[in-house]
Amino acid sequence: MEVVIITNGQIDNLSLYKPLMQNKYIICADGAARYLAALNIKPNLLVGDLDSISKEDLLWMKTQQVACEKFPSRKDETDTELAVEYALKLKAQSITMIGALGSRQDHSLANVMLLYKILKQGANGKIINTNNEITITDNRLDIEGKVGETISLLPLTEKVSGITLTGLEYPLENADITMGSTLGISNVFAKEKATVSLKEGVLLIIKSKD
Repeated sequence: MEVVIITNGQIDNLSLYKPLMQNKYIICADGAARYLAALNIKPNLLVGDLDSISKEDLLWMKTQQVACEKFPSRKDETDTELAVEYALKLKAQSITMIGALGSRQDHSLANVMLLYKILKQGANGKIINTNNEITITDNRLDIEGKVGETISLLPLTEKVSGITLTGLEYPLENADITMGSTLGISNVFAKEKATVSLKEGVLLIIKSKD
């Protein structure tokens, strides 16, 4: 199963992601209902404490007969994490988050860290916005991109060992990157397909258009 989570960060134009949402299980995290209601896109599930959804959007959800998982406002998880946990309960193999980045840097970073949770549950996680695509690996990942596009690698563990990069302007072979190093920043696609592999650790991978 493939799941798309719409969360209440910054989404410049949700209509751009309509093709990505087709035939996917869509989970709306609380206030992100404003984006879906504006485009009349019915999600499969609304989840959260419902503290940021407007009365109008909540009414629209009810009119559309969208299933709702409501949680108390005093809770340990963010609405986005609740959406991720629900997706994992569905045994989703792919979880894409839209709207996971925004002006609240605490939420943005927390959502990036949710990729680690998804990875450790054996699923593929991704965050996308207008200019970035963020994913994570602890093994090997094939990544498609346009020649000249920027790709950066950041260690999420103290040390990432045995990194090999192919298809990029600055290749690596069996290299190590330690947390706090900027060695992996601003590499460039030399081919339309690149491969990132590693032997130990976890890498955050960010493909950027700008």
